[in-house]
Amino acid sequence: MSEILTPGITRTEGVRGGRPCVEGTGIRVTDIVIAERYGECARDEISDELGITCEQVAAAFAYYKSNTAYIDADIQRQFDNFDRLAKAGYGRPEAKILS
Repeated sequence: MSEILTPGITRTEGVRGGRPCVEGTGIRVTDIVIAERYGECARDEISDELGITCEQVAAAFAYYKSNTAYIDADIQRQFDNFDRLAKAGYGRPEAKILS
């Protein structure tokens, strides 16, 4: 069952780790914030790339504005987890792909 967090943003247990998502999609608010902050994408580019409306992107940023500390902490956890897994060798091929 989906929980409406704010207009256009929902959380569904078991979907995307229960993280806040754009309603009707699996696109997390963190995905949108990361695209703007680290991917240096404009909001209309995010809309085009993710196949969502500008209004949905705006809803994600409205949620982010009200929940900045929570979303920033979640982004940092994702980055820390990626770094930990990369150091353990995950995501790297064992053999050279090209000679």
